[in-house]
Formats: sequence, C-alpha cells, structure tokens
Amino acid sequence: MKPATLTIRVWDLPTRIFHWLVAVLVVFSIVTGKIGGSWLEWHMRSGYAILTLVLFRLAWGIVGSETSRFASFLRGPAAFFRYAGDIVGGRHRAVIGHNPMGGWMVLFMLLLLLAQASSGLFADDEIATQGPLAVKVSNALVAKMTAFHYYNGWTLIGAVSLHVIAIAAYWMAWRDNRVAPMWTGRREMDGAGAQPALRATWIAAVILASSAGFVYWLVVVYPRA
Repeated sequence: MKPATLTIRVWDLPTRIFHWLVAVLVVFSIVTGKIGGSWLEWHMRSGYAILTLVLFRLAWGIVGSETSRFASFLRGPAAFFRYAGDIVGGRHRAVIGHNPMGGWMVLFMLLLLLAQASSGLFADDEIATQGPLAVKVSNALVAKMTAFHYYNGWTLIGAVSLHVIAIAAYWMAWRDNRVAPMWTGRREMDGAGAQPALRATWIAAVILASSAGFVYWLVVVYPRA
C-alpha cells in the first residue's frame, strides 16, 4: 500500500522572505554592478540590504525555526557522501528541509554573500564610487578588497548558477519541486513526518531590526566618527 501523503509546514515566513529578497537583490546587484555609472549608488544600497539580510539569516540559523537552524541541516562528511552516492546512483531520498548536500550549499552561499557585501564596504572603483569604510583603512587594503570583491562576485555567480541547476535537476529527474515549498512554506511528504517546530515571526523581526541598525551604524555613523 502506498504511504499516505501528508502536507507539512516546512519553511517559516521569515526564511521565505529572506530567500526571495536575497534572490532579487543579488540579481539587481549583479546587473547594476555591470552597468556601472550612476547605478553604482543603487548597487551599494543593494549591498547594504544584502548584508542586513545575511546577518539576520546567520542569527536565524542559530535561534530560528527548526528547519532554518544550521544544526538541523549541516551534517557530517558521512551523511554528505552517502546522500551524494544516492544522487549519483539515481536514488531520490526526500527530506523535510535541506538535504545533507543542499545544507552545506546554503552555508557556502551565505558566506559568499557575507564576504561580497563586506568587501564592498572597502571597495573603490577609482572613478566616483567608494565604499563607506574605505576611508578607514590603507590604500593597499582598499586595493585588495576591491580585487576580492570583483573575483568573489564571479564565484558567487557560479554558486548561484549551480544552485539553480540543482533545483532544475531535482524537478527533471524526480519531479521534486523545490521552489513551491519555499514560496508556500508547505511540502508534501509520503508517509509519517513530524511537523518541524517553527519560531514566532516577531523574534525574526527583532533580529532583522537589530541587523539593520548595525549595518546603518557601520555604513553611516562609523565612517564619520
């Protein structure tokens, strides 16, 4: 007998809003960065927003809902390679949240975004746009951070592309829709599945406000000190 299909709430609202906002802002940042000129001002503002969101997500990964916490989806090498072996062998093992491979990809992209947004604070295009913290460090460090910002940007584009390809592959190979749950928050699972514990949205709002306040201090108040 085929197991009953259950609909489970997988992703909380803060995690879903973070995901889609970051997706839009990353695309916007890439486009405005390539266009340059007067668009670099918007590129920088987008970077500040991304930094705020990444700081929020890192904190939410510690105190947030069960499926959003790093402890729930960052597994050791054995779990990683066992799941990778299943994928290579054409076997699909559905999980409620991030799978052992996807979990590490999430952390990798968060760190890439953190590095990209942080290095942008020190970058200088030597024309008309300078990061707010460039005045606080040496010219040599500014040059290094500017170069890092450029090359890390391409690494980020590669990681995002790989992420999109993986989502498409799951759909084509197993009809596993990874997009819909991140939009609706719900996922259908075969057989028994425990409902993950979700945290209150107001906690996320406090963390987001704190992250925004810190970024404001970092880019507006501190450079003038």
